[in-house]
Amino acid sequence: MAFYPIDNQFNSSGFNPAFMTSDAQFTFSIFPLAGTNIGFNNQKEIQNLMSKLLSGVNNDDEYIDIVKSMVGRPTFNQKLESELLTFTYRSQFGFLNFRIMENVAFSASLKGPVSEFMILPETKSVVVDQMQNVPAQIMHYREYSLAYSTPQKNRKLTAGIRAKLYFGKSVFSSEISGAIRNQADTFALKTWGKGYISMPESTTVNSDGTITGVPGISSIGSYVMNSGNPGIGIDLGFKYKITPKLSASLSVIDLGKIFWKTNLNSKIFDGTYSIKDTSITHRFEKGDEIITKTSDSVSFTNSFSNVFNLTYVKSRFSTPLPVTFYAGLNYQIKPTIMISLVDRFIRLKDMNHNSFSIFAKFDISKELTVNTGYSIIGNAYNNIPLAIQLNRDFGQIYIGSDNVLALLAPSISEFSGLTFGTCFYLFRKRSLYGSPTEKFPFHKPKKVKKVRNSGRIMKEYTEFGYPVQE
Repeated sequence: MAFYPIDNQFNSSGFNPAFMTSDAQFTFSIFPLAGTNIGFNNQKEIQNLMSKLLSGVNNDDEYIDIVKSMVGRPTFNQKLESELLTFTYRSQFGFLNFRIMENVAFSASLKGPVSEFMILPETKSVVVDQMQNVPAQIMHYREYSLAYSTPQKNRKLTAGIRAKLYFGKSVFSSEISGAIRNQADTFALKTWGKGYISMPESTTVNSDGTITGVPGISSIGSYVMNSGNPGIGIDLGFKYKITPKLSASLSVIDLGKIFWKTNLNSKIFDGTYSIKDTSITHRFEKGDEIITKTSDSVSFTNSFSNVFNLTYVKSRFSTPLPVTFYAGLNYQIKPTIMISLVDRFIRLKDMNHNSFSIFAKFDISKELTVNTGYSIIGNAYNNIPLAIQLNRDFGQIYIGSDNVLALLAPSISEFSGLTFGTCFYLFRKRSLYGSPTEKFPFHKPKKVKKVRNSGRIMKEYTEFGYPVQE
């Protein structure tokens, strides 16, 4: 969100299609410069996991630490967006943009009385028959989109729309639930529900003749270029200038779904995990039956692979994308200073996520813009955003983060993120005149440029916009 108030950025239409703009008639960029956005909470555990995996450590204990940390917070969110290609055309009728983007999004909400009792040693008691849902969704997809925005100059109202075509690569969407049940004075964790899965899978024949499916990509090319899971979506947005100094904006992003038809490996997660009678005591309180740990031996994480009785389901399904709503209010205090309020709400079943920011944008010069302030991202309160944009004759460069404290003070930072990108202006008219000086404020001295082969002087432009020789 650190770049939301900088609405002249070449990728600002990702927040609101009405923000689409271009300082040149043609703006172009390609991977890896086109734009990348990485954001995740639970920074400490993610960094520990990555460092251990890169050092060759790969065992269940590392994943158990992640699960424990996820259970201890309301939501777990990770996002990776990388633009492969973006092209913007400016005309008198408005702006057109074509974009190809790769997206990976992971959201989960494991916090609840049942999961806390089974996973966290410090949670001692739970109510029997109290049900808990375990929503989670991880999705990888590619997006092809075409956007249009009305001209912005001298208009109070600017509107934009982006039509999207998705191609899903893989997904896991959970509808799993669980509860502690009493079966003839024997207590057990019961799980049920479906996990919708579309993912390449390799099979392994076990020693007893059974076949086990393991997620695996046999061919990177076939996975990345898979077009068998299509989807459609749309972005809508507008920006309205209330007064010359005050403006408001609103948008909805990724209103759509993906239809999964290939690599269908959905499973029903029915399972039972028995709890030893010697590990717990039970009592009745206000009509509820409650069990309490007598030791720390109740640990669901010790038996991940033995809990579920997985049943395959090969039917087709669809998943809605996380829908993002942006709302912004800008007030121009001075020509070079603007104050902004921005709210972002991500709607995803049982995993809604809201963030709020207050920003101050400074136009240091015609070339340099800096935006900073304070943000509340979900349940993370220690966030200082910083965005820097450099405008040059050849294009734009931007870099920033929704929380620079993640670099300066990682121990107090729950959220971490990084955003960067570069674009180039194509077919720009070549300037052959210098800037006025103090002695000659109304005179632009001509830069004498010659063609090496012939020595003839170049004119500024022709009717086609290209330099010619005299």
